[in-house]
Parts: sequence; C-alpha cells; structure tokens
Amino acid sequence: MSASVIIMDELASALITDDSPATPCKRRIASNFSRAATTYDSSASLQQRVATNLRSHLPTFDRDSPLTMLDMGCGTGRETAALQLHYPKAIITGLDLSEGMLAYARSHYLPEKRIWIQGDIEHMPFADNTFDLVFSSLAIQWCESLGNVLVEACRVLKPSGWFLFSTLAEGSLDELRQAWLSVDNQQHVNSYLSFKRQELYISQSEFRVNSLHQRTEVIYYPSVKSLLKDMKGLGANTVISQKSPGLSRRNPLLQLRNGYSAFKTAKGLPASYQVIYGALQKPI
Repeated sequence: MSASVIIMDELASALITDDSPATPCKRRIASNFSRAATTYDSSASLQQRVATNLRSHLPTFDRDSPLTMLDMGCGTGRETAALQLHYPKAIITGLDLSEGMLAYARSHYLPEKRIWIQGDIEHMPFADNTFDLVFSSLAIQWCESLGNVLVEACRVLKPSGWFLFSTLAEGSLDELRQAWLSVDNQQHVNSYLSFKRQELYISQSEFRVNSLHQRTEVIYYPSVKSLLKDMKGLGANTVISQKSPGLSRRNPLLQLRNGYSAFKTAKGLPASYQVIYGALQKPI
C-alpha cells in the first residue's frame, strides 16, 4: 500500500461528526457562494492576486516527508490545486462551507491526493494534530470570531505546523462604503476588525508569529455596475448583519454612481482592500 493511500485513510479516520447548526448568516453566505461557483474564478482577480502573494510565504518542508495540508475555505479548489503544485507529494484537504463550491471543485480537479469536505472553519470536522500546514486565503473574514478560527487552526495543526492566512481589515471597500452614503444610511458594506485588533487576537493565541503585515490591494473598474457585478459573481454580496439593508431612495444605482464618481482616477473606479497576510507557527 502506498504512503499516499495510507495518509488518505488516516485522514478519513480523523474526520469527526460536527452537529453544530449553521447560523442563518452562515447559511446565507454558503448559499450565495454556491450560486456563484461557476462565475467565481472569472471575477476573482483580487482573490487570485492575494493568494499568489500568500503562497510566497509557504514554508519549506523535507521533500521526502509525507505531508498533510488543509486549504481552509477552499472555494472552487483553484488554490488547492496551486498548493498541490507547490507540494506535489502532499495530501491536501479542501474544506468549505458551500456545497456548491465543493461540487465545482470535485468536477474540475482530479481527486488524486485531494479530499473535499464540507464544514465550518469555526467548527472543523478534524481530529487534533492532523495537518502540517493550514492555508486560508480570504475566507476567515466571513467567520463570526477570529478567536475561534485561531483556536481551531491551532488545534488541527501538528506541533510546529504552519498557519498561513490572508484576511480583510478595517478600511476595505471604503470607497464603496462612502458612495453608499449618498444613497441612504444603511449598511451595504461589511465591517472588518482593524489590523491592531486582529494583531491582538493573534498575540493572545498559542501561535508564534513568523510574519504579519497589512497591505493595500486595489482593483480598478470601468463602472459601478461592473464592480457590483463582480461582487455578485464572487458571491461576496452578503452583508453580515441581522437585517438586509433596504433602499430608501429611488434610482439607487444612479445615486451610487454619482457618489462613487468622487473617487474616479485615470485607471477607473478604485475598490481598495486592506489585506492582512500572516504566517504563524504552532509551538512544538
């Protein structure tokens, strides 16, 4: 029996049943991402840029070691496959809340050395000390508690294992947030914790920090309509609040377009994201 088969059998036996009910907000998030599965990659220029940046921090392992890795919030599986290219001998599990995303991943990427599992990042269905590396790019900002994510990532990692992640910070999509103020006073853009607040959560976790920094990433659009279309294509149009915002004025798109015009540049309309990149390690 090959080492890969043995490792995959061990991973299967490490799965645990998670009966935690999904919250209504998480069900909405999963549903929106499921609907966007077939359009996601064509709209994901920011996500692909950020994931590429994050992969530059991947650690070096002994090439002959049998490795197990987790792509936490794997989406369509594109980055899971990129991770496999970097570590060709590793067994990589893709975990996502959205069954639609996982269905897309299963149909587009061969199952050899990859396992696709539906699950919640904050309540992962894996035994302790399962993975050598947990990789997560632009997924954990959808979670309810960064503290829970850090505890879970640390729990499923083996001693000296690595947690590489990217997430969003306060100030992301600030142009869109301000433009919406010309329409109404409702919340149309998600709020994110500041870098300092997230840094504090990390300092209180069990992880040792190898690197942690914030970087502004900007995507330019020819129009507000194209920006909103991209967000819908990404499934990223869910506002995490108890009530979905309504529109209090007529012709909201026209008002939004007028409000956004103040930010127009020679490159187009900017959508700025404050991205946190982190490389953490679990103590031995």
